[in-house]
Amino acid sequence: MVEIGNKIKELRESKKMTQKELAEFLNVTPQAVSKWERNKSYPDLDTLVKLSKYFNISTDTILGNTKQSFFSSLFSKKDGRKSMENDNKVKNEKTSKKMENPQKIVLFGITGMMTDYEMYTGLLVTKMNNIARDRNINVTAQAYSVSKIDEKGREADYILLCPELHYAKEEIKHKFPNIPVKVIEKKEYAQLDVEHILKDIVA
Repeated sequence: MVEIGNKIKELRESKKMTQKELAEFLNVTPQAVSKWERNKSYPDLDTLVKLSKYFNISTDTILGNTKQSFFSSLFSKKDGRKSMENDNKVKNEKTSKKMENPQKIVLFGITGMMTDYEMYTGLLVTKMNNIARDRNINVTAQAYSVSKIDEKGREADYILLCPELHYAKEEIKHKFPNIPVKVIEKKEYAQLDVEHILKDIVA
């Protein structure tokens, strides 16, 4: 499990704040902060951004994404295979052109449920976009309720489904036959394991 709670506790203690003081600043209950620090629940997206701004660190750092992964090695290997006669100007032009048209990942889930799914989805998309930005990976991720599948699905280059929508995979594949559809595994979803989720997409 991503140890977000340990990071929140570390940051709070670095400011010599009590759980109650942090809770008051974030406009939540002390019990909520206690649950975060014990990894029993997680802050929502708005609260995550508040924490990021207050402690002056990226949301990526709070989420535990502080080390190099297969993304970095993947893209460095691809760079190494490029022809040596390409000068830096050509490479920069290609990169700029590529980043103008990022691959669009659209993630669908069920909103309005009193479960952790909606909160996890927000954290997951935040982490995807942070990794993409920090490592110049040409993807962008957005999340919508499955009720918008007809409207937003056709805009996607790749469709991801939260675990609770596993039953709808074949129907969605039939609806969008030219767009890859993947159901996120429960373990990957619970661990916010963006690297494994996106492995097939960026490979």
